[in-house]
Amino acid sequence: MAMRESRAHPSVPMADTAVEAHGWLKWLEVVVVTGLFLGSGFWLRPQDPLHVENTFAWPVLAPLLIGLRYGFFPALMSGLLVLLVAGWQYEIAMVSTYPWGWAAGILACSLLAGEFRDYWERQLERSRAVNDYSLQRLEEFTRNFYLMKVSHDRLEQQLAGSSGSLREALRRLYGELSQTQADGLNGERASLMLRVLARYGQLQTAALLPVSGQQVGPEPLATIGDFREVPASDPLIHYALQERTLVSVQTEFRKHLKKLDTELLVVIPLISSGGELVALCAVKSLPFFSFQNRTLRLLAILSGHLADMLCQRDETVDGSHEWQNLCFQARRAARDAEQFDLPSVLLRLQVEEQDLATLQERMTGLLRGLDVIAVDRQAGAPCVVLLMPLTDELGLAGYLHRLELDIRESTGRSLWAFAVKQTLVLRQEEQVSGWLLREDGASD
Repeated sequence: MAMRESRAHPSVPMADTAVEAHGWLKWLEVVVVTGLFLGSGFWLRPQDPLHVENTFAWPVLAPLLIGLRYGFFPALMSGLLVLLVAGWQYEIAMVSTYPWGWAAGILACSLLAGEFRDYWERQLERSRAVNDYSLQRLEEFTRNFYLMKVSHDRLEQQLAGSSGSLREALRRLYGELSQTQADGLNGERASLMLRVLARYGQLQTAALLPVSGQQVGPEPLATIGDFREVPASDPLIHYALQERTLVSVQTEFRKHLKKLDTELLVVIPLISSGGELVALCAVKSLPFFSFQNRTLRLLAILSGHLADMLCQRDETVDGSHEWQNLCFQARRAARDAEQFDLPSVLLRLQVEEQDLATLQERMTGLLRGLDVIAVDRQAGAPCVVLLMPLTDELGLAGYLHRLELDIRESTGRSLWAFAVKQTLVLRQEEQVSGWLLREDGASD
């Protein structure tokens, strides 16, 4: 593009110089060409130099050529010059001898040729203007195309470590792991969990190591790639067990040891929302563009949900299986909000017994992939409680609006005529237990 523009700019002053030189050269050529045709007539045919009595008026070629080359006004000047010479030749004062028909033909041919040339010159200028505009638009399009291509390449690099959004990753995670029949951490579940982490982190060589207390098992439960045995005394594994958080060679681990003697790049602890460390994911190799904070954050979030699925049973919560699952998921959502600033909200709608089934049915019909719903009958009037992970207050307002419209269309009643609303925006894990047990009875 730069070379193209640099070549185009020098041609502009050259074109201007040609136009300036063309101005005086044009009139010189009008006089010379007209003089040549008239002079040849006086030289070759002195008795009738203007060919008035000949079968063809040859002097008409001079204004005709001038008109075709330069246009209407130069053709008019050339024609008038021929007529002036004719007037001088036939002594214009003697009107009876002047060839008026011949003069009219000369002038008509001259003006028609000039007008013809001017018309096509205007058409050519118009085509040039359209062409220049098209070239300008093409250059702008080309420039925007390359800018978009560069932007797309950068975006592709940023998303190289993630095959989809966090919501889609969690939806697939729960869908795939729910198909396993065995409980606890075994070879089947470990292989499936490692494949999930490898898919969204683009892991090339990794292993899932069992943990008992603060001791790492001698054999990995599942591996990807050519993963050779890593000693339990590996400094990166030791630091991950000590800090109970994701560590990598990019983190502050470099500040704690003078010498970094490890083959690992990342160690991801699988810690449940109850604080139980169940396994470690040790990563030896992954693509360069995946080794960034965004991908590591996604892996840390997924590992927490994986640990929760292994520790799904919560003996401290009474109630149905759906209620226990909601409490467990709410604790994980609050932990994600506290650690990773991921928005989540809890919604409680308290109704009378006769309206409970209708409300639960309409709310279930509006559920999204990660939403969890349960009925709470622990105290007072029954409530329908909804957990909306990865949803902020604006998303909650949109859901309530859709729920209100759905209930009004199906029952003809307003939602707020029979339901009392309470909401909680999750920010800290300590908020969840008290709110679910209705210790905070304030309503919105």
